[in-house]
Amino acid sequence: MTEGERSALKTATVVVLISAGLRWGADRVRPDDDPLAGHPDVAHVLERASRDKAADDAHRSKPLAPGERIDANRASEAELDRLPGVGPAVAAAWVAHRERAGDFESPADLTAIRGVGPATVARLEPLLQFSAPRPMLQRRESRSVARTGPAPGRDPPPVNLNRADSAGLEGLPGIGPALAGRILERRRRARFDRVDDLLEVRGIGPATLERLRPHVVVR
Repeated sequence: MTEGERSALKTATVVVLISAGLRWGADRVRPDDDPLAGHPDVAHVLERASRDKAADDAHRSKPLAPGERIDANRASEAELDRLPGVGPAVAAAWVAHRERAGDFESPADLTAIRGVGPATVARLEPLLQFSAPRPMLQRRESRSVARTGPAPGRDPPPVNLNRADSAGLEGLPGIGPALAGRILERRRRARFDRVDDLLEVRGIGPATLERLRPHVVVR
């Protein structure tokens, strides 16, 4: 056998081996080997979750129509995320604050949301509407009355801003744990000389101040 014949034989042998290997691999990879093949419910759930995520992302990125307003007290996280400058984190904080402290009465109240400042409020105000607050605040006031135990037929005593603890402040209408903490922080820096000093607390605007005025003193 000549050198050329030996070289041709080696090449033919390599080709045959490669072809056999490819056929063996093709036989090993079958549809039956799909890890989800025996679990159609899992595949369906994953497919539906993927569709829901895509739909949620599309809704969040949908721009507001001309004249469209978002309800600050009823909108979901996805709806709030449509507002310019409001991302997923602020939208989540918005809903969490609303569930904890109650509905908003005016744009100024929005500064109580973590990540929302006066500039953001000014930008969002033309795009928002404020539906009537739900009775969450009234329920909180009722719990406060039950906790302080006023005599029947009498209003609960006003809260002293210079002495009240966090629980006492949270009994006030519209004051949740976050705002109560900020009031205490402000008091640690300087005592309250006037009820109007509450305006120095981030998250308390004129509307909230007027709501609080009958219920607080600075003695």
